[in-house]
Amino acid sequence: MENGLQSNQPNHKTEIVIMKTDALFYELFKLAPSSLFDLVGLDIDSEYIFESITVKSTEKRFDGFFKSLDDKEPNIFLEVQGYYDPMIYWRFFREICSWYEQSQSKKSFIGILLFIDKKYDPENCPLSSVEPNKIVVVNLIDCLKNIKTGFGVLTVLKPLILRTKKQLKREVYKWKADIENIDLPENKTQTLLELLEYAILQKFTTLTIKEVEKMLELTPLEKTVAGKELIQIGIEKGIKKGLEKGIEKGVEKGIKKGLEKGIKKGEVIGKIHMAQRFLKIPLTPKNKLVQLNVNELAGFLKDLESKLNI
Repeated sequence: MENGLQSNQPNHKTEIVIMKTDALFYELFKLAPSSLFDLVGLDIDSEYIFESITVKSTEKRFDGFFKSLDDKEPNIFLEVQGYYDPMIYWRFFREICSWYEQSQSKKSFIGILLFIDKKYDPENCPLSSVEPNKIVVVNLIDCLKNIKTGFGVLTVLKPLILRTKKQLKREVYKWKADIENIDLPENKTQTLLELLEYAILQKFTTLTIKEVEKMLELTPLEKTVAGKELIQIGIEKGIKKGLEKGIEKGVEKGIKKGLEKGIKKGEVIGKIHMAQRFLKIPLTPKNKLVQLNVNELAGFLKDLESKLNI
């Protein structure tokens, strides 16, 4: 075994857990496409946008397609492999070829096979790429070890290479601080913290969402913009209800009840949106979710979590 890795026969539970990390990489590279180049060591200066595309003949969706905004730069195809498949190289070549057949693109390509763990690489690549086209085969552990300077947005991937919860507790506060120190808009920083939370949940499946939130010391809902909006709605409804009763005690009780409901709803709505992002489905508008009661929201969240197997 190399680098303390497990044997080449991954158990079924490990495969299921790691396969769900596709959503993590999808969200990360959508937020910061160039972070892929930093991760695998590609020297590319051009600006790219990240897309998810499907090859019609096979109905196979690539984990990532990077389209250059400069017509001279190559198309980049990404496959994130989190389980053992002896035919992965053949499938990857076939899907790239099928895409070119359908699109009739004249641009060169770079195909990147990113193995979550070296043990998933069958090491039986049957073909060689010919310049200007090329295939890049890397594994996540080596990629992260080879980054010499700051990790930036790639910090969210660090939990995937840990082995014990003891290491997690030692490192998690530094990761959070590193993410908060990146010069990004507040909404993108929040997205990265959610991705970090998701990566931890994928790696350590016995942890609950509440435990990870506590570990990360995430901002209490009532201090976030979305939380304040929901709380204000609750307060206004409480005041209205109290005034309708015409007594001061009713106002006070209504405000308290509205505040509690606003906080509770905000917590559930935040988790619903997080689950929808990882499932790659459209976010349900907040104004529609606010109209549902807490029990309805909890049922909605439970359905989404069952699809994530959290």
